[in-house]
Amino acid sequence: MKPRQVLEIFAAAQRRTEPKSLVILRAFIAILFFIILICYMFVQIEDVRLDTPIFSIVQSHEEEKVIPMPNVYFAYDHQFTISCQINGRITKISQEVCLTHIQQPVLSSTDDQTYKGTFKSNGLKFIRSDIEKIDFIFTVNNLSNEILADDLGIEIRIFDSEAQDPLDKFKETNIHVADIFSSLIDLNLYHLFSQQHHTVELGRTKRKIAKEFWWNILGIPPTFVDETHINSHLEVHPLLGAPANSYSKLTFVMRTWRVPLEKEQKAKTLFDTVGQIAGVAGTLSLLYAFLFGAGPSAIQTWGVVQKMKCFGIKRGVRKHINRRYPRLPFIHTSEDNEIIKGKDYDDVIERLDAVERFLKEYVVDADFLAQIEKLDNENKNKT
Repeated sequence: MKPRQVLEIFAAAQRRTEPKSLVILRAFIAILFFIILICYMFVQIEDVRLDTPIFSIVQSHEEEKVIPMPNVYFAYDHQFTISCQINGRITKISQEVCLTHIQQPVLSSTDDQTYKGTFKSNGLKFIRSDIEKIDFIFTVNNLSNEILADDLGIEIRIFDSEAQDPLDKFKETNIHVADIFSSLIDLNLYHLFSQQHHTVELGRTKRKIAKEFWWNILGIPPTFVDETHINSHLEVHPLLGAPANSYSKLTFVMRTWRVPLEKEQKAKTLFDTVGQIAGVAGTLSLLYAFLFGAGPSAIQTWGVVQKMKCFGIKRGVRKHINRRYPRLPFIHTSEDNEIIKGKDYDDVIERLDAVERFLKEYVVDADFLAQIEKLDNENKNKT
């Protein structure tokens, strides 16, 4: 349903070329179809705007030789201490050096019932075929059966040490990017329980996050923010070989040294919906033509090319028309030239011939009528 068809309906009503009831029905159906088309366009645009981007692997790197150790946040309802140990096959890191990366748990200023501590790697790295794990041992002060009865375990959160830390002065103005980073807060969240050895296998993923703006729905490529994050898997075993007063043990090991690169992409853009919108518009136009016919101006003899002024196209078309039709059909009417009053029937015939010639050349395919005439003449000759 074209907007111009709606205007033609009201023009027909002004000229009183149709019954009033038919004009009202035409207007109702046209407005209804137009509303349907507008609503469909709105739904399609909203579908594109709300389309959820997905991450797809665009590159799988070769295995890395060095991967930074993660940052770890610890929280527990009772006072506890943390010790760590890094033993490589070649490189030896003393326990004293490892302890410099740990902030021992202290009572939180925001939560009076929780003790919080951190491990910041600050340059410590896993080295392939050398340093492949790090051990933490937790000791709870004054551990008793009463504490263990309601024990919820030591909470840990693991983050990539070279990415923006969502829990440490995190700043991001783009809402979409901020939401992605915020989703990492609970991605690697675990609870460590008494007399258990927890082994966390680590992997690392690099991602390009799209900064979303309104013009991206048109298909304009977005800008990207680089981000890395840790993915992990926890295995639990009985605690063996630890000091007698140990609460639990935590070991980080590398599960894979391959770091894939993922890129965020939307599946839809506004240009992808143009074909669907055009299909609905065409269907509504066909349905309108089925109900009311093609309409008075459905046949348009000339298009944009004939009307173009560049390259002299429009001037050439005008010269050709003037040469073929000295009296322009549908323009030079009988009333304009006072043909009827002057009873100049030759001019009338000339004008009718021009109209017929124009219809044959630009509007009506008269070949079938010519074939009928030919067959009639042959039949007459036979008889």
